[in-house]
Amino acid sequence: MRDEKCLPRALLSTGLLLAAGLALQGCGGGGGGGGGFLPIPAPAPAPAPPAPPPAGPSVEQLKSSCNALKGQVIEGVTVTGTVRFEAKAPLYPAGFCQVLGTRAPFLDIEIDVPDNWTGRYWQQGGGGFDGRIASVVTTDPGGAVTAVSPVLALKGAVYAASNGGNRANVPAQAAPGVWIGGTDDARQSAADYAYAAGGTTLRFGKAVAKAFFGKTPSHSYFNGCSNGGRNAYIAAQRWPDEFDGIVAGCETMDMGGAVTGLMNTAAKAATPAEISPAQYAAAYAAAVTACDAGDGATDGYLANPGACALPAASLQCGQPGANADPALCLSAAQVPTLAGLLGNLTLAGGATAYSKYNWTNFAPVSAIPGVPALGVTSYGGLGGGFAFLATNDPLWFGAPPPGTAPAPNLASFDLNRDYYVFSSGLQRAGADHDRSAIAAYVASGRKLLSWHDAGDPLLSANDHMRNFATMSSTARELGLADPRSNARLFIVPASSHGAGGNLNEVDWLAAIIDWVEGGKAPEQLTYNFRVGATARTMPVCESPRYPRYNGSGDVNSAASFTCTP
Repeated sequence: MRDEKCLPRALLSTGLLLAAGLALQGCGGGGGGGGGFLPIPAPAPAPAPPAPPPAGPSVEQLKSSCNALKGQVIEGVTVTGTVRFEAKAPLYPAGFCQVLGTRAPFLDIEIDVPDNWTGRYWQQGGGGFDGRIASVVTTDPGGAVTAVSPVLALKGAVYAASNGGNRANVPAQAAPGVWIGGTDDARQSAADYAYAAGGTTLRFGKAVAKAFFGKTPSHSYFNGCSNGGRNAYIAAQRWPDEFDGIVAGCETMDMGGAVTGLMNTAAKAATPAEISPAQYAAAYAAAVTACDAGDGATDGYLANPGACALPAASLQCGQPGANADPALCLSAAQVPTLAGLLGNLTLAGGATAYSKYNWTNFAPVSAIPGVPALGVTSYGGLGGGFAFLATNDPLWFGAPPPGTAPAPNLASFDLNRDYYVFSSGLQRAGADHDRSAIAAYVASGRKLLSWHDAGDPLLSANDHMRNFATMSSTARELGLADPRSNARLFIVPASSHGAGGNLNEVDWLAAIIDWVEGGKAPEQLTYNFRVGATARTMPVCESPRYPRYNGSGDVNSAASFTCTP
């Protein structure tokens, strides 16, 4: 990482030496003779041009390094294997070495080192309870490479990712159940998930890069969404000197509050207050009908769901706006559940524990068979895992496997007690955030690009906005006159969790690199997505602006929208 503070001293030293040389020339005596001018000294010989930097290692040397790493222990991680990928245009222009490592008990890491390394290091966060590595390569069932992350293919960065300290494909080693055992392995796996896997991956990844090229990265980045967004904020607060730029998406910067919100709703499972997925879908359809034109385009898509003020009470059975189907309208017991999601969750003293959600389908259908949808049906499982990290109490889990039935402790959930239990416990576990430390990262001059989906049904966009504002205020108190110079929050116009996290959907990669290396702060990005078979693009605006249709032009094109306050 470059230290810009060193540059002025170097320039000053050069200037002093040059001035001294000129002074000595001016003081030199001339020869004897009359009153003519002193002879002008001959100019000093031009300095020799600097020697060209030594060429980097050859491809053959890189291949040799790839093979030589097998079996080595680097930063406490044992290299279990290496794989050489030769260049395959147009997927990736240069070959690379994939280095696989493991550290006890269950932490697995992948580092990918391109032949055409640009000096960049990119660390990728996880998602959910992790358990799998977000690999740089995508393969077909036969093992052939079908895609390579643009991080490596386009930007020539060393890529690093881990499984977060557990193995989803090995039931006895999969989180969150693996944490329950009380063994040393269970405790280390929990610590790895909370924070430690990020540090081990960081040290291993940079050491592997140095093993190939003899030097450390010149620019380092972290990127993640959901639990990866939590990982990203953890990186800012724990290893601020190691990352020049961080992209943190779809997490709230306050897991204690988020877990409280999740469990507050999960506590209504198996009670008359629980809302069915079909009812949530019908409620969202009513919101789209009522608010569709609010973004200027009547297209069946809410680009600004935060502006939709349809009250939950209007959907109660018997109300004029309610669904005529008695299975889809809301009962009197269910209305407060939906109203609670659409309103701030406040403590007895009036403080906000968790900010409201925007209108969305809170129970979306999972796109992957066997994988829970990222909405209310995941609240108990996700919240229960973090509640266990905070309390070490397995009764926050449901019946085995965790999250498949209401957890026993949910029957006695108490907002004004458990908010403090979760918040303090997650801080002790190292799984939550220190917003003052994140503010110090921002105030130091490094760059933070945060983002969230407007209609995220899992983690509240408004809670992210609230905590980002608090962090920015702290950065200002630390002496940063304009926090926007180093930190910005963008809102993706999507109503799901994690939409836009793929770098082909929103180019966070170019945005953070241009900001760090070129000084070009992001003003507006583009979201590429599909609605059914229709390809669409829409602006990604800096909060609190939203994309509004201009009134003419292709409604499927971002060019037809303007970011509007």
